Amino acid sequence: MKKNNLIVILLLITIVLSISACSKEKVENKNTDNFDSFKQVEENGKNKEVSIFMWGGNENINKYMDNYIAKGLKEKYGIRLKRIPMNAPEFISKLLNEKKGKVENGTADIIWINGENFKTAKEGKLIWGPFTHLLPNLKTYYEADSDDLKYDTGTKIDGYEGIWGRAQLVLTYDSAVLPNPPNNFKELKTWVKKNPGKFTFPKLPDDFVGVAFVRTAYYELTGEKDIFQNDMSKEEFMKVSRPVIEYFKEINPYLWQDGEAFPPTQAKLDELFKNGEIAMTIGFEVGKTEGLIKSGLYPDSVRTYVFDTGTIGNSHYLAIPFNSKEKAAAMLVINYLESPDAQIEKAKASVWGDMSALDASKLTKEELASLDEATKGGAMIPLKTLSDNRLPEMKSKYIEWVKEIWLTQIVNQ
Repeated sequence: MKKNNLIVILLLITIVLSISACSKEKVENKNTDNFDSFKQVEENGKNKEVSIFMWGGNENINKYMDNYIAKGLKEKYGIRLKRIPMNAPEFISKLLNEKKGKVENGTADIIWINGENFKTAKEGKLIWGPFTHLLPNLKTYYEADSDDLKYDTGTKIDGYEGIWGRAQLVLTYDSAVLPNPPNNFKELKTWVKKNPGKFTFPKLPDDFVGVAFVRTAYYELTGEKDIFQNDMSKEEFMKVSRPVIEYFKEINPYLWQDGEAFPPTQAKLDELFKNGEIAMTIGFEVGKTEGLIKSGLYPDSVRTYVFDTGTIGNSHYLAIPFNSKEKAAAMLVINYLESPDAQIEKAKASVWGDMSALDASKLTKEELASLDEATKGGAMIPLKTLSDNRLPEMKSKYIEWVKEIWLTQIVNQ
């Protein structure tokens, strides 16, 4: 009987130890992939190397990340930030291949993303989450009910990406050369025909600025305001697109290079403007022009504006790949990038000129004053003017159809 009791006791001890080991294993797994609090995120994320895949075509943005952000992260968390220049379609393709190959330890910890690329990433389970509910800066300094914290070009965010900034398409011109620039697409057509060769835009479908310019035209030329956020069939969208197709076919012969070639990038478009080959340039960084004036690359007479019929506005975000090795550290980086200090710094024209995504009503008087100071300048458009003339972004599938229509209905014909 005593022998049997001993066996029972030994079995119980074995079971308890086994349960304890499993429990410990679950906790360890939880610490690597799932988090209950930001404190836990901090405990797991310090003193790590974080790789961020992001577009590298703007040297001011690169300097902001490599200097201000990298230094701040090193001082605050001991994190070493590694910026890897890569366009969104490239890293989406890379993640798709890694998903297909069941690669558990990826090379990216953060990706800079929005729009159709986010839709592809979320639907393909290429990103990890939800995680934004853990970020204290997002809870404290941002408007939770804002549409762009819920949707990214029609796709529900569901906590899978954290907002980094807002942007709006703006036009830049030299007031000494062009005192009265066209105020809408109708006036632009008249002006272009009177000034052949002096206007163009980046090549579609490769450049996102060129695609956004054509998307903006849809609102004025179709007379529609709300349908691009609703559901349409491809046939319906093609029908709506007819006046846009006819417009760009009509102005094409009057563009730079007789419309037979387009600058491949926004940077090349800016260069043509700086050299006087064209009269206007286009871009999303609302403060970039002011920064170029201050640095002496543009004359003081250069100004920015938006059409009185509005221009496309959107937001850009940060997501964590499904196979990131350092998910906790990635969250620390994203939370830092959403801080008032980091947002105000990037809003400066001399730094980046990106629109802040902060809710001004949640800032301290000192923070609000700093943000106001950062957005001052002769070439800066008042935030109210931008807001009043901001057009909502189209659904992701429509953006893809715009590209397809451009190739099939305009380029090939």
